[in-house]
Amino acid sequence: MKKITKIIFVSLLGLLIFSCSDIFEEDISEDIITAVNPLDGDIIEGNTVQFLWDPIEGADDYTIQVYSSNYLLVDSTVTSPPFQITINTGNYEWRVKGVNFAYQTQFNFPNSFEVIASVDLTNQLVVLQSPSDNLYTNNTSIIFTWDSLENANNYYFELQKVTTSGNTTIFLEEGITSTSISLDNTVITEDAEYLWRVKAINDTSETSYTSKTFFIDTVAPATPSLITPAFEEEFLIGDEINFSWNFGADSGVINSTITSVYDISSDINFSTIIENDSMLITNFNYIFNTTGTYYWRVRGEDEAGNIGAYNLNGKVIINE
Repeated sequence: MKKITKIIFVSLLGLLIFSCSDIFEEDISEDIITAVNPLDGDIIEGNTVQFLWDPIEGADDYTIQVYSSNYLLVDSTVTSPPFQITINTGNYEWRVKGVNFAYQTQFNFPNSFEVIASVDLTNQLVVLQSPSDNLYTNNTSIIFTWDSLENANNYYFELQKVTTSGNTTIFLEEGITSTSISLDNTVITEDAEYLWRVKAINDTSETSYTSKTFFIDTVAPATPSLITPAFEEEFLIGDEINFSWNFGADSGVINSTITSVYDISSDINFSTIIENDSMLITNFNYIFNTTGTYYWRVRGEDEAGNIGAYNLNGKVIINE
């Protein structure tokens, strides 16, 4: 009888633990989000739209969606209003809902609005396309592109090198009439963090700069050092073997994320691969089902596209 009582107590305790979030989270499922801006039928001049709504008590976050012709353009989670985007001229709908760990409201009834062009560029922004924000690359010849802004006559482009002591402008071009500029490897000559920015100008006004950053990393990952198993270490069929390695410190100025690529082969030349994969971690487990001598190797490939060398000393022996 005591054993049954203990089981019931443990079950109730587990149920209580898993239900704690529901107990302490406020039920907002019946609440209604009220839109403030833009309201249904509003016409907005310029390409920058700021979305506002009345916050509700108990909501930790809000999910906001923006549609154009039933196509979902924006699906973002924010902690509070306002939420701002830059979009082209056209007709749109938007809606928002509140969420917490345990509950969520329904989306409010969508509001339709129209974005039209404006001659005044002051409160507008240039939409930057490529390179994408926080890109890592080993390519120092880069084409920079951005969206055309209606009523803009030309654009200013600036490239800065980011350092701990401040930013240094390494390239500046004014009066650009196209929406792209190409820089070769004589401009970007060092591994570093860079910031590029663009603003639009017409006869009476100009936008603020819009900026993005990217990273140049041309240093390949180091050849990894194998940790386990030891060279020619012996195991039995069915043993779970942990393979692990270490790349050591990155010698480059920019340290982009390294992906490990490994192979296991039944021959020293790796002409017959029996297992291979890529991963962000530096270990994996494997079980051999056949006796024999096996070879394994690992190399690093970083986010910037640099490929390191394979190690040359992985060997295990599998016995019955």
